[in-house]
Amino acid sequence: MPSKRPSNFVDIMATVNPDAPARGRKRFQFDIRCASQAAEQGVEVQGLRLLSVAPGEEDGSFDCAIARSDGEYVATLTILVSDASEYPSDHTFFCSSQDDLPGYVSRVTETIHEDGSATIQKTLMRLLEKLAKGVATSKKTAQSDDEDDDEDIEDDDDLGAYDVDDDMGMLGAQPGNSKFDRTALQRHFNEIVAYGYYPGFIPFGLDDFALSVSLPAKSLADTISARALMAWDKHLLSRAQHLTLLVSGLRGVYPFVEHDATFTQSVHFHGVAPQFRVGLTSDYKPTKEDASETIRKYGLKEEYDAHPAPEPVQEPLYLDDDYLDYEDSSTDDVGALNGEATEDTEEHAAGFRPFSLSSSLESLLNGHFLRILQFRIQYKLGWAGAERLLWEVEGTQQPAGDIMRLREAYIRSEDEADMRLSRSYVLPADPLLERDTTKPVNILLVAFSYLMRRLTLCPRYCLVCHQPLQEDLDALKPYVCSSKLCTYQYYTLNRGPSLEYEICANPVTVDLLVSLAYVALAEGAPDAPLPVGMGLRVECRTAPVASKDYEGLYEFDQLSPNDMRVATMQLIDKLPPIADMKKHLQQPRKAGRAKPRLQDLDKAVPEAAWSVLRWCVASCTAHLEELELEEDQVKNIGPEWKQFRFSVGAPDAEAKYRQAVERAQAESPRARQYPSLYAFHGSPAKNWHSIIRHGLWFKDVAHGRAYGHGVYFAKDGAISTSSYSAGAQSCWRNSASRVTNCVALAEIVNLPSKFVSTNPYFVVDKTDWIICRYLLVKGSGYVNPNASTSNSAPSYHPFNYTNQPPPPEENVDNSIPYVPLDPTHPLTLSQKWIRIPEPTHALEKILAARREEFIPINYDEDDLSIFDALPPAQPTQRVEEDTVMTIADDWQHDREWVLQAIEHLIPPPTESSIQATTALQRELKALLKEQKAAKSLKDLGWYMPEDLIGDNLYQWIVELHSFDKDLPIAKDMQKCGVNSLVFEIRFPAGFPHAPPFFRILKPRFLGFSQGGGGHVTLGGSMCMDLLTADGWLPSYSISAILLQIKLAISNLDPKPARLASNWDSPYGMQEAMEGYRRAAMTHGWKIPQSFDRIAR
Repeated sequence: MPSKRPSNFVDIMATVNPDAPARGRKRFQFDIRCASQAAEQGVEVQGLRLLSVAPGEEDGSFDCAIARSDGEYVATLTILVSDASEYPSDHTFFCSSQDDLPGYVSRVTETIHEDGSATIQKTLMRLLEKLAKGVATSKKTAQSDDEDDDEDIEDDDDLGAYDVDDDMGMLGAQPGNSKFDRTALQRHFNEIVAYGYYPGFIPFGLDDFALSVSLPAKSLADTISARALMAWDKHLLSRAQHLTLLVSGLRGVYPFVEHDATFTQSVHFHGVAPQFRVGLTSDYKPTKEDASETIRKYGLKEEYDAHPAPEPVQEPLYLDDDYLDYEDSSTDDVGALNGEATEDTEEHAAGFRPFSLSSSLESLLNGHFLRILQFRIQYKLGWAGAERLLWEVEGTQQPAGDIMRLREAYIRSEDEADMRLSRSYVLPADPLLERDTTKPVNILLVAFSYLMRRLTLCPRYCLVCHQPLQEDLDALKPYVCSSKLCTYQYYTLNRGPSLEYEICANPVTVDLLVSLAYVALAEGAPDAPLPVGMGLRVECRTAPVASKDYEGLYEFDQLSPNDMRVATMQLIDKLPPIADMKKHLQQPRKAGRAKPRLQDLDKAVPEAAWSVLRWCVASCTAHLEELELEEDQVKNIGPEWKQFRFSVGAPDAEAKYRQAVERAQAESPRARQYPSLYAFHGSPAKNWHSIIRHGLWFKDVAHGRAYGHGVYFAKDGAISTSSYSAGAQSCWRNSASRVTNCVALAEIVNLPSKFVSTNPYFVVDKTDWIICRYLLVKGSGYVNPNASTSNSAPSYHPFNYTNQPPPPEENVDNSIPYVPLDPTHPLTLSQKWIRIPEPTHALEKILAARREEFIPINYDEDDLSIFDALPPAQPTQRVEEDTVMTIADDWQHDREWVLQAIEHLIPPPTESSIQATTALQRELKALLKEQKAAKSLKDLGWYMPEDLIGDNLYQWIVELHSFDKDLPIAKDMQKCGVNSLVFEIRFPAGFPHAPPFFRILKPRFLGFSQGGGGHVTLGGSMCMDLLTADGWLPSYSISAILLQIKLAISNLDPKPARLASNWDSPYGMQEAMEGYRRAAMTHGWKIPQSFDRIAR
């Protein structure tokens, strides 16, 4: 029976309203109102009716009531968004209900988080369709389900007070099945190694772990051009490291997908929510501490006051700011070549470090990967076809089966086009082509293979929506599609290169980009890109006054093109010099202080100006790198020209160019001896803002086409640097370069017989025969003692060409390989022969250093335990429930100490709910099971006294103990005779969607203002964002939170935890709550709405 979707529902729910806010809380509230209107007008899908939609009690939630078409009530569900500020993308929905739900409803609500990021409209449609299928199934099996329920009730009588798992049958868990199949993981690890990757197993306690797959960064250059890697992010090749995929949130379950890539039954039962993270690590896998911190970041911070430290030091005290790593990036290669290593390099190499593409790749993996994989397996598609099917499903809201029936040829044509990419791209091996289809998918191997594929092809896809770009020209750097929504999200979500890093590491390049943008805008360059789609609100002196809003500003996207140029120029003119920005970002700060923000440099600079600055840098899809070392520079250019390495075009441009060279060599003996020609291309300064983004186009006629249609080049640089590179007539007022002229030096396939023209200029109409290598920039702001004092272009004097090679030069460094230039077409400037270093020379030095630094992988004991795993043996003797395996020097529980700590404990919370009670029963059972299975309480690190478990599930007592003996807090505890840190955990009625409240009862810690640390507030509560409404996720387990708290207390940064002199004085409930509020207000964290009721 087809779904019944009234036209009003399609109009209101399925169509994106053009007046809808782009994203965030306003968009979330807007979509709730639209869904509510649709429900009032009638929404019915396969016999289920949406009665109402209304905002929920909790911020970021809404309630929906559902009934059958005959009027029979089904349920009222509460749907909570993980982060309303990220809606409608990069978020997760969680569903709960106060009702006693039928089994088929519970199965659907428990898995709603698997659907990834979607709008409220799409989420409700999927919900109704899944429930409709559940209704049909439940009718067929109603009788057998009733019998099973009776048996379950009988079994529950023997479970004990807190072992009531009434969801076991509902969630599909099979008694006796282990949630961790070690032999399956062993098989998958071996397959990963066979593909040339490195797997990793990272245990957290006894019942949870993370998994990783990595590849040495040096190996990336085997399949991706080094110039592309350097253009995407210099960090990728800056040191010996690994590209690492970290998979967490498994809660001890593996495998977590079936043979068809759907989740296993254990996933549903244990509340698993897999998360993928992409970053760089110094070893083949992150350490346990780094993995834990990556999974859940936390920390005390102080506000940054935009003032320098009172006592400046010689070196900035930077700690962990990504953009402050610039010093290492610029010196790593030099140090590596000299066989040196610095302390700073080793310090910055630690941790799980994101790079410029991490957030986009993580969004793709967490939001779309599993569905793409499911489509691929179900319909036997390739990656490109499965992706296209997903985009069609999301765009049309039609079932995948319907789309395949109607458009199968179109979907499969994407795979055919994808096959052609292998001619110029080296794509990773596809493990799905040779797998055993009856066994669970090796999700680690497949995910990493997909990650490598998308990394290789990243400039072909939008960084935000992840769909293929439709633009005519390929870019070297990844960017966004033409959608204004994607542009807005790209800049508001800060995807792409770090502006702060670029300012600190490449200030000359940033200054050049801003200066060229200003020249293009001021002189009305045709096709000059503009910052549209960014949601800018600006001043504009030329726009009509009537168009202003209540603040006297204009919506940038609604201005005329001329007014857009004027407004952008005004914003650029308000920016301070780039050198001042760099100085501001580099100023010293104390440990624990927040990093400097550009906006704090000058409060008079409007926010839109900073956005335009980021646009100038991030929208440049070419790679520009200032050449400071003489060995990298083109010889005999002249000191008045500053040289930049200049790369533009797709990552496979080099491969296409090499293929063209090989074809030319097969045809021409001259090309076999001299594969390439080099020539200059001059263009007015106003055009370079566009050229460095789009490459050398020839669709517009600027100087006439007397010699044919194509890109014009001159062998004599004096021609290009004279009339063709017309000087700039305007300048950004704070420009350091003060650009006047720009010229490109390009490499061209040496087959002049196929050029459009060769005399007097090279005219080339095949753009894949052209590779830009250098950009030469003349500017009055470039200070060079050897430079000419005149800014005028050199006068043109024809060069007397001969077919002889250039005469030998004195003082030439013969260790530098130079390009063999064809003497038939000599390259000159100002009567001098040009010498060009081999373009790959610098990159080869970097790669050679990375290869030399590489240390063969040595798997640790945790990984070897997986590789050496044996098939599970049947136990010969049953271990009694109450038996605790111990070791001789194990930690011992001190009951008297705990009783003293809880002497003044207030009564447990009075509010409760069915969902919270069910979740707490499951959590308590899992916690006690893990504790009983522990071979060593010392290694476990926490303890729950079972004799103190009361009649109320909403109040727990837990101890943290066995801290590293070298930590100051461990030494204080030993000195004072403190056996453990005694915690009270109080749970709200909204659990697991609302976070629990953790506070220390005893001992008392030294406050942060008094020199203490450990993320403990002055009142004994924890200063960690994962325990606030902003950081909490329903998938977190209590045992994992205890591990995070222990790691936080053990953290020495910014200050170590210490006991107070009055350590034996217990904390009070009110001071703990006040400390929690102060910490949340300081960091801008959101306090749960029910927090005030936690003490009642």
